[in-house]
Amino acid sequence: MSTNSTRIRSGRIARLVRKMYAEQTSPAAEPPSANPPYWLLWSTGIVTLVLCIVAFVLWGINGASTLFDMIVAFCT
Repeated sequence: MSTNSTRIRSGRIARLVRKMYAEQTSPAAEPPSANPPYWLLWSTGIVTLVLCIVAFVLWGINGASTLFDMIVAFCT
């Protein structure tokens, strides 16, 4: 249920709400940065792609047992 259509009965609160700007309602909010770290996203995607290619190559050469052995060795 939205509170946008509700009416404020108190005149003082209604004047206060009308005078408030977005900066006053959330003073801790910071504007988004102009240059988000796209390099981090791209590097993570490239590393993931390379790991997937290596996994498929190992699967094709030695079968699934090699990958499962590597996972077990890594987890223990």
